[in-house]
Amino acid sequence: MGKRTLVCLTNAPLRYSELLGGVTLQGGIHKANENLHVVNLNPVSAREEYGLMVLPSRTLHRIVFSSRLVNTFFDAVPGLAEWSMFGKATYHALNETDGEPEYDMVVFDSPATGHGLDILALPGAIVSSVPAGRMREEAAQRVEIMRDSSRFEVIPVTIPEEMPVSEVLELLEALDERGFPVERVVINMISDPEVSGELEDLVGGVESREPIPDWLLPSAVEVGARREHDESMRRLKSLVTVPLIELPMISRSGLDEGSLLRLAREFYAKLKNEN
Repeated sequence: MGKRTLVCLTNAPLRYSELLGGVTLQGGIHKANENLHVVNLNPVSAREEYGLMVLPSRTLHRIVFSSRLVNTFFDAVPGLAEWSMFGKATYHALNETDGEPEYDMVVFDSPATGHGLDILALPGAIVSSVPAGRMREEAAQRVEIMRDSSRFEVIPVTIPEEMPVSEVLELLEALDERGFPVERVVINMISDPEVSGELEDLVGGVESREPIPDWLLPSAVEVGARREHDESMRRLKSLVTVPLIELPMISRSGLDEGSLLRLAREFYAKLKNEN
């Protein structure tokens, strides 16, 4: 879309670099192409970078963050690790240079459902419990932007399997309770067209036997996976009231840069079709 974008991953495996043309995920922010930058956040590095912004000198910063005792204390403070990562991501969303935003869009790739909800709740918790000071002021900034639907959006992502679907339904309910309206849900890894009727009939004809013949096991697994897929899709379409963006299964063995670009184009095309 021509937007200068920062993608903030959280403790992503190094193999993700294959999706970005070999861009390293270690260290700070890296340029993947003209408009795409990526950073792999982890609590320690994000905390130290935040400390560099707060402390008045690099010497003091080095003394503080080289102390094992200090770092042990930091590790024990509830929510501090999550705040350091979310704080850094949202810092880049708010930061300006010469009156212009540093990035047009910041994407925060949240950890798993429960952990992600805890992160979204952090700014409000800090505002309500931390005494006046820089940390509370910065949390208040985050609360303000998160309440503005023109600047902030949560996009739940699931796959058509029983457990992920249950999790995303719980997530939608929790987001609604916390005042984060969801405008769309992404269903990733939509598999190929339905298993042929002949294969379904073949497996169905011997399922009551114990055990299923070895030669039929691969087909039985395929039929079972397809049934779960179809039931999960029916469940999502009956219970989710916002638009569903369906993205295809590109590869069972893993993605590469070209596959990622194809998914991005599919996603963008379906976003445009909503309007």
